[in-house]
Amino acid sequence: MKPIEIWPFRTLKVGSPFFIHNVKIYPVEGQLGHDGFTTLEEAIRENHIVLKDIYGVDQISIHNSGGSPVFAIDGEELLGARQNRIINVDAFIEPQREYVVPVTCIEQHRWSGSPIFSEGGFTITPSLRSTLAQTVKTSLEKKQGFKSNQSLIWSQIDSTLKATRISSMTSSFHDIYKSLNDVIEEFMEGFDTIENSIGFLAYVKDEFIGCDIFGSNSIYRKFEKKLLKSYILDGYIRRYVKGPALPASPEEVMNLVGDTTVKKHKSPTEGEVLIGSKEGLITKIFHLQGNLLHVAAFPVGTSS
Repeated sequence: MKPIEIWPFRTLKVGSPFFIHNVKIYPVEGQLGHDGFTTLEEAIRENHIVLKDIYGVDQISIHNSGGSPVFAIDGEELLGARQNRIINVDAFIEPQREYVVPVTCIEQHRWSGSPIFSEGGFTITPSLRSTLAQTVKTSLEKKQGFKSNQSLIWSQIDSTLKATRISSMTSSFHDIYKSLNDVIEEFMEGFDTIENSIGFLAYVKDEFIGCDIFGSNSIYRKFEKKLLKSYILDGYIRRYVKGPALPASPEEVMNLVGDTTVKKHKSPTEGEVLIGSKEGLITKIFHLQGNLLHVAAFPVGTSS
C-alpha cells in the first residue's frame, strides 16, 4: 500500500472554472506521463482491433492485430455482440496480442446478435463509474478479480430510465445517450478544447462529482470529448436522479486524491491498476512501467 504522491501529483495546477450547462469544469494542468498508443475508437476505425464475446456476460476478448498499443479506460462503452458492455478497468493492449478483459453488461434484456462489438463513442456517467469502481474494489479485496456488481449496475440504469421517462425495450444505457444526444450536443456547441489541460475536475451545485486526469495533454485530447459528454449527461440526469457527490473544493479533492493509500493490482492486460479510498472518495490509477497514464476519482455513496 502506498500513497499516490510517489508520482508528481502535487505539482499539478487547477485552473479557472467554466460551465457547460450545469456542470462546472476545473481544468488541470501539468505532466504525469507520456503518450505512445492509440485508442479503441481509432483502432476499430483502422480495423486493427477485434472485440469479441466469449464465455459469458462478464468477459470479452480483445485482439490487437495492429502495430501500435491500444489504451482503453474504465467505463468505455462497447456496442453490439449479444449485449452492450463497458470495460471494468483501464486496459493496455499490446500489438499482436490477445487478452481476456473483464466487462459489465449495460443492456439487460437482449441476448442475440453477432459475437463482435463496435466502439460506442461514449463512456458511462461518473455516477455509474463510481459504482463500477467501488464494486470492482470490493471484488479485488475478496480476491475475485476485476468483477463488478452486475445487478447493482442494472438497477441504477433502470432507475435512470424510469426517472427520465426514456423508453428502452432492452433496458439499455445506450438508449439514454441516444435519447439525450441532441441535448448534449447543444450544450457542447461552441466547445473546442481545454488548452494545455491534462484533465479536469467536475462539479454540480458546487459538489464534486468526479475527475479524469491523464499523463499528458496528448493523451487527454484523445478522450476529452467523450468524457465531457458523459459528465454533461450526468449533470442533466441529476435533475431527476440523485448521484454521489462530495462537498469539497478542487484543492481539497486534489489533496485527498494525493493522500489516498492505494493497493497495487496486476492489470488483466499490461501494466498495473492501483485503487484505494479515503474520506468518501475512491481513486483509481493506471500506469505502465512507471508511465502514469490515467487517474480517475469519484465520490462514493448516493448522496445528492
